[in-house]
Amino acid sequence: MVQKIWYTYDDIHQVLKALAEKITAGSVKFDAMIAIGGGGFIPARILRCFLNIPIYAVTTAYYDGDSDGRPTDAVRKIQWLDPLPESLKGKNVLVVDEVDDSRVTMEFVLNELRREHLGEIGVAVLHEKIKEKTGSIPEDVHYFSGITVEDWWINYPWDACDIVEHNRLASAAKP
Repeated sequence: MVQKIWYTYDDIHQVLKALAEKITAGSVKFDAMIAIGGGGFIPARILRCFLNIPIYAVTTAYYDGDSDGRPTDAVRKIQWLDPLPESLKGKNVLVVDEVDDSRVTMEFVLNELRREHLGEIGVAVLHEKIKEKTGSIPEDVHYFSGITVEDWWINYPWDACDIVEHNRLASAAKP
């Protein structure tokens, strides 16, 4: 049986506030975020409150919704910045996603973005799972994570159909 954990919007907001402080204290001033859809959209929007930089979006598919969330053979582009907007050329960008799990999607996105004419690239994830990673993040990419968690199934509030029940489960799971 897969262990599960629930986070409320309040939990996530607090983690992202602390993550924004780490990013701001880092050596690079980022000019824009690129949110990886769908999980990176909400964390990027909350980070924008603290970082005050614009958000762009890309969407990929690696997990097959028809087969209980199992990975497919390869990551596919669904929506992309093609061509890269002039406003991003030479700029420092922060790629945002909700969870650093296998790193396969992140590696794909970073490899694609590194082909563009960008400045420094960073990664910001809400949760970093403690597990062996299949993909990798290049050494010259700045990495920031909100919190490190066990390799459990994370239930995010934006995936909940019943937010009251979701918050009840999150509250019941807290020590």
